[in-house]
Amino acid sequence: MKRLVSILLTAFILIAPSSAFAWGDDGHQTVGKIASLRIKPRTAQQISQILKPGETLANIATWADSVKERVGKTDPDPDTNSFLQDIAHNEKNREWHYDDLPLNCKNYQTCTGFTPDNDIVHMLNICIRTLQGYPDPDHPLSQRNALKLLVHFLGDIHQPLHVGCGFIDVNGPNRKIVIARDPALIKQKNLPSDRGANQLIINNDRRNLHSFWDFDLVTSLMLATDKQTSDILGQYLKETVKPKSSWNTHGPIGTWAAQWATDSLHLSRDSTYKSVNIIRQRTITVMTRNGQPVMRDGQPVTDVVYDVTRAPNYEAVNREVVREQLAKAGFRLAELLDAIYSQ
Repeated sequence: MKRLVSILLTAFILIAPSSAFAWGDDGHQTVGKIASLRIKPRTAQQISQILKPGETLANIATWADSVKERVGKTDPDPDTNSFLQDIAHNEKNREWHYDDLPLNCKNYQTCTGFTPDNDIVHMLNICIRTLQGYPDPDHPLSQRNALKLLVHFLGDIHQPLHVGCGFIDVNGPNRKIVIARDPALIKQKNLPSDRGANQLIINNDRRNLHSFWDFDLVTSLMLATDKQTSDILGQYLKETVKPKSSWNTHGPIGTWAAQWATDSLHLSRDSTYKSVNIIRQRTITVMTRNGQPVMRDGQPVTDVVYDVTRAPNYEAVNREVVREQLAKAGFRLAELLDAIYSQ
């Protein structure tokens, strides 16, 4: 119970952009652990030559989040320092972790106007090409940094709220505030996104739906399965969740990330936003992790949020979605790494 309270307090923070901490540390490390149990020996050997002694797919999985707010600062690790010092290329790296696709888009490929060239799909492909020996001049990455980013992005793209996104229509039918889903309507009315559900409040205070998926549902799964660490959870999921044929990715490796994004988009539409309804809009003061107001030009920074309701069984149903998504992400990470290295 102390573990649950700790994670809930960690998530009880300011309303953040859509890129915030998909799955949290436990989820990302679980994905890395599953992949490490599934990759082929040759793949493991190739990876060991890139990573430093003691580094694993699990413990590098959160590196990409650790550098998001540190660009321009120094670090004792040479690869990390190189990344942080390359402000021109990496200043906006927090935008690489997600996409904001309308829920009724058919797939990633045809969701035109919502797929910027630095979104998670593009960045995954850049990491893949870098690891294949074809670095991108607009995103120069060391092999080690590319691998760390790839492992993290694989986890991110399987968190539905890092792909599918609601858009807020304050002038919906019957003058209600609604979550718009249709990309044509969103473009026509130039509707703002809910930032991956970061603006959707689930407790009438500050707890948002995005952090519920990042932290609470992973914790709920760990409690339900009595698995106290990501290492144990990863091994458990690898052994108990049987891969489905739909998990296999087809076609050229450069199309895989788009396929995964489409998969998560459909889950966001059918599961994450299912039964979610906006009941009111309000303005809050943005707070730091230390509970202090964020100030700008001497004034507190404010943000508009939307209180929502959900079905009573929302947690129980979506805990099972998270169980499968973590297992699927680990499976696909191994599949991708084997495709890159087992030639």
